[in-house]
Amino acid sequence: MKDHKKMQGVYLRVGMFSSLVIFAMLFSFVPYHEPKAYELNEDIIGLSDTIFTILDPIDEPPPPQDHPKVAVQADPQYADSAATTIPSSDLIENPINVRPKGPDIEIVAYYRLEVKPQLVRSAKPVYPDLARRAGIEGLTAVKMLIDIDGSVIEVEIIKSSGNTLLDQAAVTAARQHRFTPARQRDRPVRVWISRQFAFRLTG
Repeated sequence: MKDHKKMQGVYLRVGMFSSLVIFAMLFSFVPYHEPKAYELNEDIIGLSDTIFTILDPIDEPPPPQDHPKVAVQADPQYADSAATTIPSSDLIENPINVRPKGPDIEIVAYYRLEVKPQLVRSAKPVYPDLARRAGIEGLTAVKMLIDIDGSVIEVEIIKSSGNTLLDQAAVTAARQHRFTPARQRDRPVRVWISRQFAFRLTG
């Protein structure tokens, strides 16, 4: 009985030689067919778009005059009458008071203040008639920037009531509040404080 394990190398060489012979015979006897060239079914036409831009002629400014115009002295007999043609106005100038902002005046956190602002005058918000008839209630929380004179110069909504009319009424009322000035290191400073405005229907 043959030992197939010992014959493994012989089998491998015989198999490889047989494969080479078979491939050589296939290449020798199978006829070669030359592939046909690809033919286009449709002619390809190249298109090119040309964009023509028509520029309007530019009107050149007239050339400067060689000699500048010379002012003509007015007739003395009309000088006094010309001066009185503009009537006097009763308008009184009322310039807008622009408050300084930025680094000129420091904004200090409320908990760091040496002298905290005190409420001098509060304003109750006006309940919007439309919201009252609709039975709308809510709570609006705002923060107010108190200036060095105790007035409120900025108001921001930090919690909306969910209704624009109620929020606007709260902002209007907050702007009408007055406080004593806040102080830090013996000088007035600005500070943010917060307050809530409740809108409740009674009766």
